[in-house]
Amino acid sequence: MKRFAAVLAGTAALATLTGVQTASAVPGPPPTVCGNPGAPSYVTIRACISINGNYVVTYAQANPTNPATWQDQDVSFDTTASGFTPSGPPGPTVLVTAAGARVGGLVGIARCGSAVTATFSLDQPGWPPSTSTVSAFVNC
Repeated sequence: MKRFAAVLAGTAALATLTGVQTASAVPGPPPTVCGNPGAPSYVTIRACISINGNYVVTYAQANPTNPATWQDQDVSFDTTASGFTPSGPPGPTVLVTAAGARVGGLVGIARCGSAVTATFSLDQPGWPPSTSTVSAFVNC
């Protein structure tokens, strides 16, 4: 029994020294970085970037500033990004409910070691402007 315990301890030490992950290691979700919320408007937006390796997803969370009186409606957004090549344009209009909505952003591949930036802005005529920007480093 003592030999078995010694073998297990030796295997764990060897795995630690060689950098091999053991079967009990469970990968976590990709890191997500969110910027500061935009200026108060009818809808508050907060831009986020999620990075997994060199795969980049940008999005924003849009929440009405007064959900109690909010009427579900389509809201227009302007989205820009730099530091990666997006696979396609984002949808410019999103249905925002009293519970809020995720504004679909841009998806793409970035070079390892590069910085990526995403900006989401309200583009709704007659509303006060609100913009949220976030930047992150792609550390592959």
